[in-house]
Amino acid sequence: MPGKKGGAPHRAEDYSVAMKTPASSPAPAAVPAKWRSHHQALTRLREVLLAERSSRETALRAPHERGGTDAMDVASSESESGELLAELNAERAELVEVEAALARLAAGTYGLCEATGTPISPERLLALPWTRLSAAAAKKRETPRV
Repeated sequence: MPGKKGGAPHRAEDYSVAMKTPASSPAPAAVPAKWRSHHQALTRLREVLLAERSSRETALRAPHERGGTDAMDVASSESESGELLAELNAERAELVEVEAALARLAAGTYGLCEATGTPISPERLLALPWTRLSAAAAKKRETPRV
């Protein structure tokens, strides 16, 4: 719950702290040839996420008109701020995954399932280049335990 201890940040300035500028990715020459297209896709995705984050943070910091506004305008403004914060939180989670995938590329563990150590299928990596798990491991993790 936003604003609660352990919950998502609820103010724009909280996001500035929670969403630090990520570390740089490995140099393209350091990435094995078989992973270069994945590295490029992840790097582009990170750039898009960072640009969107910046835009949303700017929108959240924009001064809201005070006085002379009616309750509907205030409610609408608060609703828009809530939506921006939710979008920022979702983007933060995606950015964390993208950064982790870039770190795995640098460490030489990209494409290996974190649960089993087996290779992740090329099709899965094309669909979800930041994935940490093979399809089988992801399915097993999502299956409720009885």
